[in-house]
Amino acid sequence: LFYMSLQVASLSKPTQKPHKGIVNAKILCLGISSLDTIATLSQFPSPDDKVRSTSLIHAGGGNAANTAVALSRLYHHLPQLQEHHWEVDLCSAIGNDGNGNIILDELKREQVGVEFVERYDGTSPWSYIMIVDDTRTIIHQPATRDLSVEYVISNLMDSSPITTFSTSSLNQYGALHFDVRHPEAAVYLAKKCQILKIPYSVDVERPREGLLELLSGASIVICNNNYIDLALEQEDVINQKRDDAENCQENEIVKKFKKIFQMQAPNAKIAVMTMGSKGSCLIILDEKYEDCDKEVKHGHDENDVILNGDQNIPFVTEKYGALWCETFRDCDVVDTTGAGDAYIAGFLSAIWAFPLIDNKHPCNQNDVLHVSTNKRILSHAMRIASSVASKQIGSPGARDGLPRYDNFIESEFLAMSTLKD
Repeated sequence: LFYMSLQVASLSKPTQKPHKGIVNAKILCLGISSLDTIATLSQFPSPDDKVRSTSLIHAGGGNAANTAVALSRLYHHLPQLQEHHWEVDLCSAIGNDGNGNIILDELKREQVGVEFVERYDGTSPWSYIMIVDDTRTIIHQPATRDLSVEYVISNLMDSSPITTFSTSSLNQYGALHFDVRHPEAAVYLAKKCQILKIPYSVDVERPREGLLELLSGASIVICNNNYIDLALEQEDVINQKRDDAENCQENEIVKKFKKIFQMQAPNAKIAVMTMGSKGSCLIILDEKYEDCDKEVKHGHDENDVILNGDQNIPFVTEKYGALWCETFRDCDVVDTTGAGDAYIAGFLSAIWAFPLIDNKHPCNQNDVLHVSTNKRILSHAMRIASSVASKQIGSPGARDGLPRYDNFIESEFLAMSTLKD
C-alpha cells in the first residue's frame, strides 16, 4: 500500500528542512516487499526433469516495494520533480533473516525510506520466477506473518490509546496507494485516511481479503483486464483462453469496467485498466450515471484523438466514454515481471505531482493532493505510465529496467505543466 503527503516540515525526519518556499512532498507505499530469484530457461521443465537456466539474478520484488522504487527513481532524477523534494517511504514487514537484509539494503540504495518496515522473527517473502520467452511462472513462498496493526499504530500514530484517533506521523502523507497485502493494517489505515479526507489509490490484481473495504474509500483504482470478469463471476469467460477474453469488444469492456467500479468503488474519481499488449483504458467515475448501459450504448463509436502520436509514440484517444492509450511498439519484451507495478508508478507519479508542477495553482502547507479529471492531464499520465512499463519489460526482474531520467517522460511532464486543471 502506499501513501503520499504534502507538508513543509517532515515529522518523521525532524532534522531535515525543506528549502524555503518549496513544499516537501512525501509518499508512503504500504504493502508487500520480497526477494525475487529470476531464472531464464529455454523451456519449462517436465516432471522429474533437471534443466539449466541461461541466466539467474536475485533482486527485490513485491508490488508496493516495486512501485516505491519506480517512484523514487522518477522523483529523484526528473528535473520538474526534483525541485519539490519528493521522498518515498515504504511500510511493510520482512523477516530478520538474510533475505530481509538484502531487501532492506536494496531499498536504501534506491533512496526509499524504510523507517516503517517492521522486522519479525521468521522468513521474508520470496519468489522463484521462471521465464521462458515472454511467459513467466512464479513459485511464491509467503512471509511468516503480515504487517501488524499494532506496529502501524505505534509507529504511524501517536502513543495515545487506540480509541483516540491521532495522526502525527500519518499527516506527513497526502495520498495513499494500497497493493491489498497486509489487509488488516491496510484497512485500518484506509479508514483513518477517509476520516482525514486523504485520497488513496488501490492496485487490484484479484479478489483478496480486505479489497472491498479498501475500494469503498478509494480515489483511484488500477486493475488488470482479468479482474473485471473475476469480479462479475463470469465463469464462462474465465474458462476461455486468454486470447478469446481479450477479443471482447471495446464497448463491452467499458460497460463492464464502469459497472463493477461504480458498485465497488463509489467514491473513486477514476479507474484504470491495464490490458497488456493492448495498452490501457481509463474511465472517469466522478460523474455518476443512472443508466450505465444507456450511456455506453450511445457513446462514441469514432476515435477522438486526445494526444497525437506516431509509429513510436502511442496515441491517446477517447472512445465509448473512456480514454485509450496504446503501448510503445518499439520495446523488446524480456521479462514482464513488475510491468503492472511500473505502470502504476508512472501513472501516480504524474497524477500526484500535477498539483505541484501546476505553478498556476501552487499547493499550500495544509493542502492534500487531489485527483485531476482533466482528460489531457490523464492522457499524459497514461503515456508516462506506458513509457515506464515499456522500459521495465526490456530487462529481467521487476526493477532493472525502471527509468531514472528519460527524455520522453520529461517532455510529458513539461507538457502537463502548461495545462490548467
